[in-house]
Amino acid sequence: MSISPDAQQDMKDMVVAGCRVQLVFQRQESDKWSGQGTVRCGLDENAAERSFRTGSYGTRDEVEEEALRRVADLLGNNVDRNTSRVNNWS
Repeated sequence: MSISPDAQQDMKDMVVAGCRVQLVFQRQESDKWSGQGTVRCGLDENAAERSFRTGSYGTRDEVEEEALRRVADLLGNNVDRNTSRVNNWS
C-alpha cells in the first residue's frame, strides 16, 4: 500500500491473532503524526472492542510501530506452538 507523504490522514486495516485491527494515522499541524486504533475480537455475545491512542511522533512509521506495540499488549504476548520452546510429540 503506497502512502503519499503529503497525506493528512491514513487508515490501515489488518487481522492480528484472529482479531480485526483498524489503525488511523493523522498528521498534526506541527508536522508530527499521531494515531488511534481499535481492536475487535470475538463473536456475538462474546464480542469485545478496545480502543487506544498513541502519542505524537516525528514520522508515521514511528506511530505505526507504537500502535502495533499497543495491539500486542492488548492481545497479550502469546507464542504460537511453532515457535514455543515446548517439544511437541510427532
